[in-house]
Amino acid sequence: MRSGWDVLADALASLKLAVATMSALGVACIVATFYEAQHGTAAAQRVFYRSPWFNFLLALLAVNVLWSVVKRYPWDRHHTGFVLAHAGILLILGGSVYSLHAGLDGRLALVEGETGDRVSLSRESLRVRLPDGVEAEVGVAFHDRAPSPGARLPLPGTGAALVIEEYRAHVRVSETLGEGEDETAPLGPALHFTLATPFLTQDGWLMAGDPERRRASFGPVVLSFHQAAPRADTHVAPPATGSGLAFLLMPDGGLRYTLDAHGAPPSSGAVEVGRPIQTPWMQMTVTVDRLLRRAAMRRVVIRAAPPAREEERRPAVRVRLEGAGPSQAEWLAWGESRPVRAGGGRAQLAYVPAEVALPFRFTLLRFKSEKYPGSAMPATYESRVRVDDPEAGASEYLISMNNPLRHRGYIFFQSSFAEGARMTSVFSVVRSPGLPVVYLGTALLSVGVLWMFYVKPRLAKRQGRRALRERRLGTARYAL
Repeated sequence: MRSGWDVLADALASLKLAVATMSALGVACIVATFYEAQHGTAAAQRVFYRSPWFNFLLALLAVNVLWSVVKRYPWDRHHTGFVLAHAGILLILGGSVYSLHAGLDGRLALVEGETGDRVSLSRESLRVRLPDGVEAEVGVAFHDRAPSPGARLPLPGTGAALVIEEYRAHVRVSETLGEGEDETAPLGPALHFTLATPFLTQDGWLMAGDPERRRASFGPVVLSFHQAAPRADTHVAPPATGSGLAFLLMPDGGLRYTLDAHGAPPSSGAVEVGRPIQTPWMQMTVTVDRLLRRAAMRRVVIRAAPPAREEERRPAVRVRLEGAGPSQAEWLAWGESRPVRAGGGRAQLAYVPAEVALPFRFTLLRFKSEKYPGSAMPATYESRVRVDDPEAGASEYLISMNNPLRHRGYIFFQSSFAEGARMTSVFSVVRSPGLPVVYLGTALLSVGVLWMFYVKPRLAKRQGRRALRERRLGTARYAL
C-alpha cells in the first residue's frame, strides 16, 4: 500500500499540475495585460505581478518542476537534457522573482545643469522635516489599503509621529484667497475687482505686496493696487503710461482711488465695496467686490470620483504632527509638500513617491530634441550626461531613445522630457539583480532542449546499435 508521502510526491511532480499551473499563469498574464492598458502599470504590478496569489502560482510551478527532477533521481546520462532544461526553468523563475521584489524601477528627472542621485519609485511615502531640521520618511501603501482614521505612524529616529485623520482616493484641489487668521503666511493686502463694459465683464485679484500681481492691464487701461506708508496722504500716483485707476489702502484701513484719464485732471475719492466706480473709458465701470487687508491662500480639498487609470489619480491624506509641539491638521495631495506650525517652529510635510539613493551622482549636461519638419512632434531626443562615481571616477555618456546607459547594474533609458526655459530630461532607471541568473537559466534551458531533441536520440540510437551488436555476438557464440 502506498504511503501518503508517495501520493503527495506524485501529485507535486505530475504533468497535470504543471499544465494547470502554467495555464493559470498564462490566463493571469493575459488579463493583466488588458488591466494594465486600462489602469496603468503600477496598478497591474500591485493587483497581479506583486500579489500573494501570483507569487503562490510561481512557487507552485517551481515546486512542480523541482520535484519532477528529484523524483527521477538517481540520474543517468539520458536524463542530462531533462535535468538541464528543468534547472534552467527554476533559475529563470528565481531570477525573475528576485528582480521583481529586490530590483529597482523608478524615474529620475533633471533640469539641464542639475545634478541628482535620488530616484523616485512608484511606492508612496510620507516625508517630514521637523522644526529642528531632522528629516524622516515613512513608507505607506494607501493604494492597497486605505488607512483608518486615527492611525499613528511613528517617525523613525525621532520621538514624533504622524496621525492620519482622513484619506481620500482621488481629490480636486482648489485655492481661494481669504482673510488671514495670523501672521504666519500673509500675502499682504488684496482686492477683488469686476470690470464691466457693454461688451464684456472681467474680474480678477490685485495684490499690493506682489510686484507681478499688483497691476492688471486691459488694453490702454491699467488697474493697480498700492499700500500707503504710515502717515501718507490720500493720493497715489497713477501708472506713468496710459490711463489708469489706482487703488490705495490707507493706514487707517480705508480704501481710496485715483483716476487718471488723458485730457482730464486726475480725480480721487473713497471706495465703497460693492459700489461701481464710473470711468470715462467705453462706459466702463470698476467695482471692488472684496477687500482683504491680510490675504492668505486657502485650499479646499474636494472628494472626486477616481479615474480609471491609476496614474491619473490624485489621492490626498489629512495628517497632523504629534510629538513635536501642537500642530494643526493639513491636507497633503499626492506630490505636495506643505508647511505646518509645530510648537514654536515650522515643519514640512510631504506626500510624495518614495526615493532611493544611487551610489553615484548623475548630471544632465545637455538635452537635445529634434522635431519632424513642419511639426511640433519630437522625432528624437537625447541627453548628454556625466556620471561621477566614487569607484570609477567621472565619465560622460550620450543617452538616446535606442541607446540606454548601463552602469554598475543600473540601466538608464531616455523616457521623456519637458520643455521650458531650461529643458528637463526624464530617465527611467531600472536595476534587475536577478538578470544574470535569468541569463544562466536561459542558457541551461536552451542546452537542455537541444540535448533532448538532438543529442539524446543519437545516444539512444548508439545504445540500441550496441545492444543489437552484443545480442548478435551472443547468438553467434551460442550457435557455435
